[in-house]
Amino acid sequence: MQSQNRVAVIGAGIVGLSCALWLQKKGFSVTLIDPDVPGSGTSSGNACTIADYGCIPVNNPSIFKRLPSLLFSKNSPLTVNISYALTHLPWLLKFLSNCRPSRVSKIIDSLGLILQQSYQGLNPLLELSESQHLMAQKGCMHVYETLAEFKAARVTNEIRRQQGSEYIELEHADIINLEPKLKPIFEKGILFESASQTLDPQSLSTRYFNCFLKSQGTYMSQRVVETVSDGDIVKLKLDSTDSPLTFDHVVIAAGAFSKKIKGIGAKHLPLDTERGYHIQYANLQSNVSRPISWSQAGIYATPMNDGLRFAGTVEIAGNSLKKNQQVLDYITRKASQMFDLPHQPDQDWLGFRPTLPDALPVIGHSPVSDRIIFAFGHHHLGLTLSGITGKLISELLNNEPLSLDISAFSPDRFN
Repeated sequence: MQSQNRVAVIGAGIVGLSCALWLQKKGFSVTLIDPDVPGSGTSSGNACTIADYGCIPVNNPSIFKRLPSLLFSKNSPLTVNISYALTHLPWLLKFLSNCRPSRVSKIIDSLGLILQQSYQGLNPLLELSESQHLMAQKGCMHVYETLAEFKAARVTNEIRRQQGSEYIELEHADIINLEPKLKPIFEKGILFESASQTLDPQSLSTRYFNCFLKSQGTYMSQRVVETVSDGDIVKLKLDSTDSPLTFDHVVIAAGAFSKKIKGIGAKHLPLDTERGYHIQYANLQSNVSRPISWSQAGIYATPMNDGLRFAGTVEIAGNSLKKNQQVLDYITRKASQMFDLPHQPDQDWLGFRPTLPDALPVIGHSPVSDRIIFAFGHHHLGLTLSGITGKLISELLNNEPLSLDISAFSPDRFN
């Protein structure tokens, strides 16, 4: 353990909380800083799955063929705000560049490498925070309406298997037997038998946070506006005071809002936002036994402690516009195609996934100072990769051998 052990973690979502707990495990004195309630942002509204099978990025070669229908169909899981897109063309061009087969293959290998260690990062935190009761392991089902859809997905599903995610194939009768309340519209499916989920992502974050406080952690409900590197220390400027805070190290885990912090050295990073939505029906969790992904529709149906959640879709519109009712209506339509449901959900939600155009997170030292560490950009895998990201960050700051090669996630890859 080094003598310089005062660390600030900026961002109290599931990734920031995981970093904070892992750093405490290594003996660091940690201050967690976030203006909002810990875990109440994007971390609270996800599909609840530990998607260690999620090595297939949104970027893939088929996007070129599907792009017109994705962009212009009212029955598409992708929505693009045209005026926003026109002002962010460089990001979109980088995204499309990463849909080339050669790039996709490397992205899959990089995601597969870190996903294989998801539970090595997650399980110690579940034990530490006594949160095992908030997890369930009943598998995750992916369903396909037609045999043609299933055959079209066969290549990517086989890639998942090659990356370590085993599954069994399901016929129509198997699907009905496993999920009798699911409408019988799906001809084929696959089941990742070992997949797990959280039953309440907000409660999971809250237990992490309470564990952090019990371990002598300090929490500040403040907004960091700037970091200033000064030799062996980093000064943090808050929006509420002129007096800076001083730390030996700073971890940036503010998700889609990380680039808003001045001085961290992230100007060159093409960080943007994939807006995700969910709707939820109270007390209908018994309709389904496990998360079900309808890939073609871009949504998950997930049973939770307090209801049935339908989460997913992608909207390219930044993080300032209000909810798009058309997206919520789309999810509601798709949900009613899957199950018999009340006409309207009991709640809806919008969140901001931090996304880079190559679908990989940023984990590593800032270019302006090795005392500033980046831990953001996890796109659809924030919950899944939160634990292993925290473990890697703690290893970096403690000068330990890393659990895996993180060169693919380096901030320098965009220079």
